[in-house]
Amino acid sequence: MKQYFEQLEKEGYTILPEVVSHEYLDRLTAPLSEAFELHRSIQVKNKVEIETNGVALHILGTHHDYVDFLNKLNDFGIIDHLRYDFFGSKFILNSFSALSTVPYADNFAAIVHRDIRFFSGSLNMMLNMLVMLDDFTEENGATLLLPYAHLKEEKPTDEYFHANAVKAIGKKGSILLFNSNVWHAAGKNHTGKERRAMPLTFSKPFMKQQMDYCKAIGYDKVRNYNETLKQLLGYYSRVPSNMDEFYTVKEERFYKKDQDL
Repeated sequence: MKQYFEQLEKEGYTILPEVVSHEYLDRLTAPLSEAFELHRSIQVKNKVEIETNGVALHILGTHHDYVDFLNKLNDFGIIDHLRYDFFGSKFILNSFSALSTVPYADNFAAIVHRDIRFFSGSLNMMLNMLVMLDDFTEENGATLLLPYAHLKEEKPTDEYFHANAVKAIGKKGSILLFNSNVWHAAGKNHTGKERRAMPLTFSKPFMKQQMDYCKAIGYDKVRNYNETLKQLLGYYSRVPSNMDEFYTVKEERFYKKDQDL
């Protein structure tokens, strides 16, 4: 796996081919239709400006079975590689979602963008992970990435981006990793079938998560998870809400440094 992380460092992205078995993918895709319907109903109720179906942001908060996938990433050895070969420290989950690129429909992800709100330069603050739940092909909207874009702060023009971007083509079960400083966009789906993926982001522990996953899952439940899961979910990166929570013994502190874990 070393060569993939060397490519990640150099070019800003890499694809780990067919990491997840098809049998396990079935477990991940089974609840998706229900999840998309639930999230769409909330989007419509709250008048959120998401124009297409197939958008389930922060799926981990509504479908707890996906927590097991974080354990799988640890089993695959990816968590250790990210810790030592990318972040240089422990890190936490920043977001966990599911997306479907609907045929012939526009999607907000098709806009050229970065998922980090500032350019972090040589400091690796955030990483994007995209789990391919279906084959990513030329025709069905494979993600577009601009190689080496993690080295420059300036946003490219759309013309430059589309002239120089590469398509993240891979078989289902493959995992795309890219530095969150890389400019990217969802491709257009010109087939008659949806193209599904699970996008995750990971970040340094002091960055604010997009959702309080520990609260969404339930603190009592998370407290009984293994140490790797608790760390990834942000259990050791919480913020005290009163002085009793702030002044507590080391073992029960909300925020723990690397050396305390």
